Amino acid sequence: MPSQSFLHEGAFSTVGEHLIMKTLLIFALLIGSYAMASVPAPYTPIKASATEFRCLGRVTKLGPMLLPAQITSAGKPMLSSPIKLSGLDGLTGAGNLLANNGDSASWEWHGESAAFKVDALMAADCDGFMWYDINVTSLQPTELKSLRLEIPRVEQTARYIHSANFQWGGQISRGLKEIGGKWSQRFMPYVWLGDEDRGLAWCCESDQGWMLSEPTRALLVETKGKTVLFSTTFLDHEETVSSPIHLRFGLQATPVKPVSFAWRAKARIYHGVNYQSDDLVDGKCFLDSLKDAGVKTVVFHDMWPEYYGQIVPKENQAFRDLIEACHKRGMKFLVYIGYGVARNAPEMQVQGRHDEWSIIPLIPWIPSYKPELRTFDATCARGGWQDWLVAGIDKLFTDYKLDGLYFDGTSEAFRCQNESHGCGYRNQAGSLHPTYPMLDVRRMMCRIADSVHSHRPDAILDVHMSASLTMPTLSFCDSYWDGEQYEGYVKADKVEIPLDSFRAEFMGYAHGLDAEFLCYINRPFTTEEAIAMAWLHGVEVRPGNPEQLALVKPLWKALDEFGYSSAKWQPYWKDSGVTAGDASVKASSWVRNGKALIFASHLKREPLVTVLRLDRKRLGLSGEVTATDALTGKPLTLAGDKLPIDFAGMSYRLIEIRTVG
Repeated sequence: MPSQSFLHEGAFSTVGEHLIMKTLLIFALLIGSYAMASVPAPYTPIKASATEFRCLGRVTKLGPMLLPAQITSAGKPMLSSPIKLSGLDGLTGAGNLLANNGDSASWEWHGESAAFKVDALMAADCDGFMWYDINVTSLQPTELKSLRLEIPRVEQTARYIHSANFQWGGQISRGLKEIGGKWSQRFMPYVWLGDEDRGLAWCCESDQGWMLSEPTRALLVETKGKTVLFSTTFLDHEETVSSPIHLRFGLQATPVKPVSFAWRAKARIYHGVNYQSDDLVDGKCFLDSLKDAGVKTVVFHDMWPEYYGQIVPKENQAFRDLIEACHKRGMKFLVYIGYGVARNAPEMQVQGRHDEWSIIPLIPWIPSYKPELRTFDATCARGGWQDWLVAGIDKLFTDYKLDGLYFDGTSEAFRCQNESHGCGYRNQAGSLHPTYPMLDVRRMMCRIADSVHSHRPDAILDVHMSASLTMPTLSFCDSYWDGEQYEGYVKADKVEIPLDSFRAEFMGYAHGLDAEFLCYINRPFTTEEAIAMAWLHGVEVRPGNPEQLALVKPLWKALDEFGYSSAKWQPYWKDSGVTAGDASVKASSWVRNGKALIFASHLKREPLVTVLRLDRKRLGLSGEVTATDALTGKPLTLAGDKLPIDFAGMSYRLIEIRTVG
């Protein structure tokens, strides 16, 4: 390809413009991601110096251009060597800390080589999110052969990959070994590599200014010995550079915060109450049945307002009565927040509002039930909808004693090219390309969290984000609900989720959010099948109807009676202390005070009789032991350390082993 001037959109043409823009960028980095009123629990204030920063559970050592030289998370280093911007040789420079207010800190770095001058700005927030703004200026026209951000990972901490594009197709959640140790892709806004306990994410809002002859290899993962190298390629061919290059991207080490079974035991969510749920029949109401089953939190879905997306209840007094009825029964009450406002809602009749708020191209949702009240087009956080939504939520919590929010798609940075609110970009030929407004979505979620917690410090922020586990937009929430991307399949399709896929996306431990699995009955899993797959990983299937609740209720009861929230968790991938005679059976365990609770799952859809083998030392058992079906209370027969067990199909067994005496 012939050489040409490498001019990036938005580059600075004069030294004066550069200095002005630098000042503006520092200001934007300091406050643009939204300065929270205080450091929100459980996060702790950032500890920062010129060469490192520390936030909850993570330590980041800073190198040239403020890129991490090492990141330690959950007690292990994740980089095999420092992150670098490959293609710029001979740079020398220095950085310094500009400011640290506890919630966020910012740095600058300046360096030069014989050919280039580099100015880097970086801000890090208390959840560990880092955002980079790097400007590369050629001192004279210089041939540049390539330019890549290279992130070399320790292989053992980069066994899984999860990418996200805020759609239900094109992304990946797999074990690297299972896909051959390598992966390449066109530009996507989010890629995470990690293990079961930790990881590191990269994100970017667009490929603006990327100059690629092979765009299918914009993102690349390669396994080289004990190193997994993730790279983002900005330039993959020779160019004569005479204009500034502007690079913007984010990094975030995970888990952002601890995950515990104790939190989950207090939160237990049932999805699907309505204005009739507190109606009395023979002295009892539906809420009483939820309380009796062990439900601790309920969600009122999208029809609590008159029109989809409104932030005002349809029935004021009935809404208050329902909240009070839940509180009398010791249950928390959450309401639904979506990602748009109904086309027919009064709020959308304001001249020009629909066009300015909407994502372009339009993402419509036209439901079969009450479409006149619920049909909407997805909105973008970069438009005026963000301020309207935040103000509405603040007033909602001022007026009503809510206990939190359930977000449906609100955390998604959908691709958008609506130039009226600043999305999209045009290349040199004038063609319009999309952006993914992750920083604006992050800012909106931060603002909502800050507002809600100012009213209710212990509020639950629960989010449905199926297929897009993007921590920059989710880290100020508590829990996530994932799995709706499979709803298009039915039971007859016999869908299977590989275990490595489940570990990559659906567990939450390595990301820092409590996870629950979403399953519509027989679309494509039965509830029993979903429980067998999810609960094996310590992930609960959230009930959304009485049929599902009837299956979940005895599980909650058995877990509580065992004391699982204070027990030691031993999942199957870390030697649970239980093995099976058939590869289709996996078992995880909780161990506590000379007893063990074993969750055994058969993951094939045919009957099976097999044997579980117990490692008594690993399970904390000694002397004579007994085995009981923890769901039925029936005794089971042990033959030494072998437990015969049967499964009707893809199903599960919950077994308690106790030391006698």
